[in-house]
Amino acid sequence: MSNVVSLFSDTQKYEERPVVILADDDPSIRLMVRHVLESEDFDIVEASDGLEAIKAVEKHNPALILLDAVMPGIDGFTTCQQIKEKGYTDIPVMMITGLDDDASVERAYEVGAIDFITKPIKWAVLKHRVKSVVAKVVAERKVKLLAYRDTLTNLPNRLLFADRLEQAVIRAERGRTSMALMLIDIDDFKLVNDSFGHDAGDKLIKAVGELIAKSLRRADTIARLGGDEFAVIIESIDSADDAISIADNLTTILEHNVRLDDQETYTSASIGIAIYPDDAKDARTMLKNADTAMFRAKENGRHCFQFYKPEMSVSAMARLDLENSLKAAFENDEFLVHYQPVIDIHKNDVVGVEALLRWQHPDKGMIHPSDFISVAEDSGLIVAIGEWVITSVCKQLRVWKDAGLENQNVSINLAPRQFKEQDLVSIFSQAIAENNIEGSSLSVDVTERTLIENSGEVESVLKKLRELGIKIYLDDFGTGYASLAYLKEFPVDVVKVDREFIAGLPDNEQDLAVVEAIAGLTRGLKLGLLAEGVENIQIMYGINTDDSPDRSVERYVNANDVAGLWNNVASVQIALLVRSEKEVLDTAESKKFTLLDQEVTTLSDRYQRAVFTTTVSLRN
Repeated sequence: MSNVVSLFSDTQKYEERPVVILADDDPSIRLMVRHVLESEDFDIVEASDGLEAIKAVEKHNPALILLDAVMPGIDGFTTCQQIKEKGYTDIPVMMITGLDDDASVERAYEVGAIDFITKPIKWAVLKHRVKSVVAKVVAERKVKLLAYRDTLTNLPNRLLFADRLEQAVIRAERGRTSMALMLIDIDDFKLVNDSFGHDAGDKLIKAVGELIAKSLRRADTIARLGGDEFAVIIESIDSADDAISIADNLTTILEHNVRLDDQETYTSASIGIAIYPDDAKDARTMLKNADTAMFRAKENGRHCFQFYKPEMSVSAMARLDLENSLKAAFENDEFLVHYQPVIDIHKNDVVGVEALLRWQHPDKGMIHPSDFISVAEDSGLIVAIGEWVITSVCKQLRVWKDAGLENQNVSINLAPRQFKEQDLVSIFSQAIAENNIEGSSLSVDVTERTLIENSGEVESVLKKLRELGIKIYLDDFGTGYASLAYLKEFPVDVVKVDREFIAGLPDNEQDLAVVEAIAGLTRGLKLGLLAEGVENIQIMYGINTDDSPDRSVERYVNANDVAGLWNNVASVQIALLVRSEKEVLDTAESKKFTLLDQEVTTLSDRYQRAVFTTTVSLRN
């Protein structure tokens, strides 16, 4: 990769001593000027001719240039003109000259000088004029620094970055070279802010900015676009391999533990990359495509980098369309709640239901949560939707109670963002009071991921919900997010074994061992156990569980049908994985099920079994 002019070091920090460049071929004049101006706290850089003066300007970015009009080589007028032609139009130039004719004065102004000092020099006048000009330049640079620099990191901000990206694209187009734009987003930064406070978050932002800057060339541009997002412009790359090498290095240096005050936190970053001219031919499209690639890196598990691909734009547009449709769905009351029964296999009775969110789209029909929940969570819509679910369930419990149904229990799934952005205790308390129901008629499902993302805050909320009589279900247990210590530390009443382990039963000995181990653990801790994804109900009789839901039900029931469940009406479907119809009948007889219908579906030749989806009555 070839070197380019630095885009990063072109703004002098206003806190430093202002630099004044003095170009004069007379050493005695330079000595006197230095003596006068250094007493005013200026740094003086000397040049004996015009060429030296130009080089000094390129190196020091001065606040003022003093040029002798008559010097060997190129004179002061030509030097001033060339400095302005090189783009240093914002640096003021004062001419020092013994020429006092009108033509010389007029020429000085024509080439860009703002003033002139005649020889013999009046030192008090020189000092006053220089101080006045430099003070104005320093003030302007302070304003520019505040306008174009991020105040926390002192890096270029979004406004300056946009200009630099435009200029980089122009240079790449003129030079027919390639360049890369990288967008870097700190993973789980909000968690740091919520856990350690905003001061700690600011320290992390500064540390990440410094780490990125140290890993790049001086010619590369790094900017903070806002929040936890940084941008890097890499010019004059030979191929995508150069970008890979840099991105790989960045992900490595940003993957480590960072000490914030007295606590440590792990940090990593996700990076999206767009290449000019392969991925885009203008700055705006470059930024959009790099952002799309970064979002894909987040989706792929974070702590990685992802190059832009054209199909990502299609996916991004579809996601944006889905998000907009979700907003409209919420406003148009297109969401509804279905209820899935929870069956106690020892009592052969429905002991509760789980509230499941469904989206009744006016054109596409019923949309499954797996197709929209993640978008609702990422966009923040899940907060409003979640509150609606809580309110709707409590209202429905009131309706059931008025219809004579007692001792119902409905479990509600809670998303991580609801703990962070809502007062869940107040929402539940208000809904319970307004509908005059008992807190014991409610349960909440919390995933392991929710517990570990903000354990202190979540634990406090769960304890308060428990005080209202609400049971706490730990969902997806065994998926690897949390340790066993969470069962002891958090106010958990029931553990739900993830369907990943249930699906392998009875043939997978490892899954069976895991489920039996979890069952033993919950017995020892006096916790309830609930298994997800049960297809072979006989297996669950071999494991000492407290509750076993039928998760193979293909048809969920609406609120009006739930009354039948609690009255033991035959409206529950159970899929029994068995070898023959006789085994279905034997199972029903031994467990006192009343079979009302059977539908036989071949499972596979390998197992030589069939799935009998049968509707049963739960009467003893």
